Amino acid sequence: MTAATLKKKIKALVDSASDAKALQRVYDLLGDTALDAGQAAMLKGRLDAAEADFKDGRSMGAAEARKRLKRSLKEFRRSPGPSASKRA
Repeated sequence: MTAATLKKKIKALVDSASDAKALQRVYDLLGDTALDAGQAAMLKGRLDAAEADFKDGRSMGAAEARKRLKRSLKEFRRSPGPSASKRA
């Protein structure tokens, strides 16, 4: 699909949407691409911890990883985005 086609489809979906929460998520997704200092520090900390776990032999199978990822994404989608606190 070309960029122009994607833009048309996205605009059509946005024009037909009436749910303010869904529109807010789209706005947050498209408008807030940079990590703030807190997010970058959190990600670096998690990466350092993951590397230490891997070096020490602490790992999990694919099934457990999928389960944890689904749970984490579900929690993330329920929480307000980082730009929501900036607008408040």
